[in-house]
Formats: sequence, structure tokens, C-alpha cells
Amino acid sequence: MKATTPRPWTAKRCTHGWHIGPQPDGVCTIRDNTDGSNAAEQEANARLIAAAPELQAAAEAAIRYDESIAGRATRGEYDLSNRGGGITEGEDLDALYADWITKANAALAKAT
Repeated sequence: MKATTPRPWTAKRCTHGWHIGPQPDGVCTIRDNTDGSNAAEQEANARLIAAAPELQAAAEAAIRYDESIAGRATRGEYDLSNRGGGITEGEDLDALYADWITKANAALAKAT
């Protein structure tokens, strides 16, 4: 995994937009539109970018968890047939699982 700018990242309002990353200057800036439009969208984008390190950590944790469960199942230490825990009847667990892992891997690939 490549190193990133140290945490914590924040989104801080500045005179011309949003500084994102470690303060005071951040790692990037989202500049205000000259006409003032899309202010709410710009703030949401700034906050999403500032959450990137945490999103990366969450994706890495999910993949580690998955690898652990798969390893235990392969060794016969974990019974995958016991899949309770609030899953709605009729949901395709294999499809939900594949979707989760695909999204986690895509998030990591984009973040690194």
C-alpha cells in the first residue's frame, strides 16, 4: 500500500473554497464557483474527499475480515451455513457478498 498524507484529514472552509486534508493548507482545494452556485454540493464533495483515509481503512478492514472468514471456512473452523444475523429472507447472500467485496476492492484501487 502506498503511503498517503498523514491523518486526520478535514474539510475546512477558507476564503475561496475548501481546504481538504491536514490543516492549515490541506492537500487540495475545492474552489468556489464564481456565481456561488452549488455551494452545498461543493461542501459535500469536500467532506467526502476528507473521509478518503477512513474509507480506505474501512475497505482494508473489510477485506481482511473476508480473508479471515474464508481461511477459517477452508480449514473447517467456521460453518458458513450459519448465516443468520438479520439477513432478510429471500436475499441472495452470495450476490450480496460478491457485491461487497467488489466494491471494497474498487475503493482501495481508486484510493491507492
